[in-house]
Amino acid sequence: MRVAAAIVCIAAALPANADGLHAGATDRVALNVPVDALITGLGIVGATVPLIFSSSLARDTCRWCDGPTGTPVNAVDDWFHDRLTSTGLSRTRANTASSLLAYGLIPAAAIGTTLFATGPQATSGAGLRNVFILVETVAVSGTLTETIKIFTARQRPYVHYQHLGTPGGPSSDLPALSSDANLSFPSGHTSLVAAVGTSAAMLATLEDSPAAPWLWGATGVATVATGTLRMISESHYLSDVLAGAAVGAGCGVLIPLLHRRGSALGGTTIPVATPTPGGASFLLTGSF
Repeated sequence: MRVAAAIVCIAAALPANADGLHAGATDRVALNVPVDALITGLGIVGATVPLIFSSSLARDTCRWCDGPTGTPVNAVDDWFHDRLTSTGLSRTRANTASSLLAYGLIPAAAIGTTLFATGPQATSGAGLRNVFILVETVAVSGTLTETIKIFTARQRPYVHYQHLGTPGGPSSDLPALSSDANLSFPSGHTSLVAAVGTSAAMLATLEDSPAAPWLWGATGVATVATGTLRMISESHYLSDVLAGAAVGAGCGVLIPLLHRRGSALGGTTIPVATPTPGGASFLLTGSF
């Protein structure tokens, strides 16, 4: 609560500039600095606190248990579980690869692309403003994902099928039982990848950047790859992965749209002087 109160105070002290950080008249998106700082700060707290204190916040027993241990879950989740866990890729390697993608490669690529692949009408600093929006998207998505995890308390596949290792025992391909055992729904890795990728692609689309189609395609591939690895590692079912993708992609579309000029967080539209062939000029206004 003290951290949240500090964030509120800092945000209130910032200048109330609806076109924050000097967005230009031709920029398609802009920031509302106090509001964005508040949303991002609270989002970071909401996303990280459940991770840091998962041992205290997570339930010891599942609320969503999918029936008796070892029994079928449902036709769709069972089918994907059985097919993917028999591919030959070890659970440990799948888990490591998914974390590398979700917490390293994909965010780094998205930030780099967002920073430099701005549109033709973007002014100086547009890339940094877009990165701020991307971070805000991830913070909001993370808060929603972790909150849903805590309240649904779905049992993970490796627990349901009793594929468990022994704590402190020899190195194994099987995870040990921990406070993380009932945090299956939705997939946090998939949600993160979908949020960061969709946000980057949506910002590029709003900016009319030529990189937009490539970013949409890359986001789809990265999201599917991450979700597949999470299922191979028996950390999630298909339904967990689809829910995580929906939460992340939803935030990735909504947050950038809210920063479009004329929208709730994008400030007011700015008149743009357009010269006429005769040498005079007129003001063109509207929502960008």
